[in-house]
Amino acid sequence: MSDFNLGLVGVGKIVLDQHLPAIAAIPNCHLVATADPYAELPDVPAYQNLDAMLDAHPEITAVSICTPTHLRYSQARTALMRGKHVLLEKAAGGDA
Repeated sequence: MSDFNLGLVGVGKIVLDQHLPAIAAIPNCHLVATADPYAELPDVPAYQNLDAMLDAHPEITAVSICTPTHLRYSQARTALMRGKHVLLEKAAGGDA
C-alpha cells in the first residue's frame, strides 16, 4: 500500500480510543492535521474547521470524518469536492 497523508475531522472520545491506535498501527498512514473547534491532539497541527485544515495542508490525500451525524454530509462533500478520499463510519446506534 502507498503512503497516504490523513486529515482527521473531529477529535472526540472514539477518535482517542479507537481511531488513533488504528492510525498508529498502519506504518504508511501519516496523521498530518486535525480539524475540530473544541479539541486538538498534542504535536499535531490543529485547525478550527475542515476548510482551514485543507487550505494549510494540500498534501492531505484522505480525510477521516469523526463528527456527529448531522455534520458529516457537508464535511464529506467539501472534502470530495477538493479531491480528497473520504472515510466515514457508521454512527453508533444506527442513526446513519
